[in-house]
Amino acid sequence: MNRSITHWCGDSDEIPQEMVILLALPGVGNVGKVLADAIIEEHQSDLIAWIMHPDLPPHATLVEGLLRPPRIEIHLVQLPVGLPLLIVTGDAQPLTPAGQFELSTRLLEMFAEAKSEIMFILAGLAAEVEDDSVHLVCSDEDTRDAFAERGIEASTEAPEAGMIGMAGLLASMAPMHSLASACIVAETLGSTVDVITGQRIANWIEQRLGIPLAISVDTTEKTAERIRKEIAMDTSELDSLLETSEPSPEFYV
Repeated sequence: MNRSITHWCGDSDEIPQEMVILLALPGVGNVGKVLADAIIEEHQSDLIAWIMHPDLPPHATLVEGLLRPPRIEIHLVQLPVGLPLLIVTGDAQPLTPAGQFELSTRLLEMFAEAKSEIMFILAGLAAEVEDDSVHLVCSDEDTRDAFAERGIEASTEAPEAGMIGMAGLLASMAPMHSLASACIVAETLGSTVDVITGQRIANWIEQRLGIPLAISVDTTEKTAERIRKEIAMDTSELDSLLETSEPSPEFYV
């Protein structure tokens, strides 16, 4: 039994059909999350749904003066050129492997039912100071070959140790749900919120995929500062609530 719960926030009880998805959760350097959150804050967006799970850290957040439960959020964003995107993000991952599996499965079922065009998972990879590559990583041959035809070669070596957490689960299980997916993995020193690497991912998406994200540096910096404060708050509060503390961001790719 999947313990995930979906709460629809608008008039519809389904996500839009045939969408491109950008998904990012907390991880190394929070490079994907800072970009995903900045896209939501920069452009017109509508909150579609919360996906909740009992293994998410028990930390309700104050949003515009109202308490909100721990959750993953799905937003519909309209880019300036009229291109719509689904942005999936959240402040935490479930604290257990079972919870990560169940939440990943629920998201994949929703995306498959909506016949989503492709899911891009944005993540960071701990690296040395001189390393600044961005890798495309695929989980099925058809998707890999489709990118090759466009002149974009998928990595066959990085990340060498694989991927852990929901990023790895979502990417590796997507083909079982007949969902095209790819990871965009950027090398980072792994600081709490790596704005520079987040911008590097944005540039890669715009140049290689032709998706005009149009994110300003000011928005990215403001988003990063908010995330830093939330991370500091989570650490201090959860340490007093949980016998086993939440894994650090470096636990995830």
